[in-house]
Amino acid sequence: MAKVTEKSLKARCTELNMGPLRNTTFGIRANRLGAGYTVELIYRDNTPPQILVEGVAAAEAAAAVEGAAAGAAAVQVAGLDKPEFVTRDTFVRQAAERCPKCATKDIFPAHLSVEKGIITQKCSCQRCGLNWNSIYRLDDYEIAVTAGEV
Repeated sequence: MAKVTEKSLKARCTELNMGPLRNTTFGIRANRLGAGYTVELIYRDNTPPQILVEGVAAAEAAAAVEGAAAGAAAVQVAGLDKPEFVTRDTFVRQAAERCPKCATKDIFPAHLSVEKGIITQKCSCQRCGLNWNSIYRLDDYEIAVTAGEV
């Protein structure tokens, strides 16, 4: 396997954007930013870019680019060219700060319900009108330290 360089990564993105991704509603971009690379899906409409990976090594960025190309091929075979919603992994990685459909931060978190270590929060998007539940699971606890105990 050849060493991945910034030049080869950008060339591969151009090759994909001009070839297999040409008839989709998105392209792919890889940039080197300080300590690592960022790979994004760039939509041809007004949808904000979707970061696939950030701060990774060149080989990891190349793997993300190839994964996106393979995913685009699968989506095209299915007859769609843009997934309707982000993946659960992306939603969690974005810390539930964006709408899972249109990716805006103009969301309204509402009612919380708690049951057996799971908190469910009703949310709605002010831009596209989507309603969903964000789910939070208890994974640890921390004892509060007050000034008198120190």
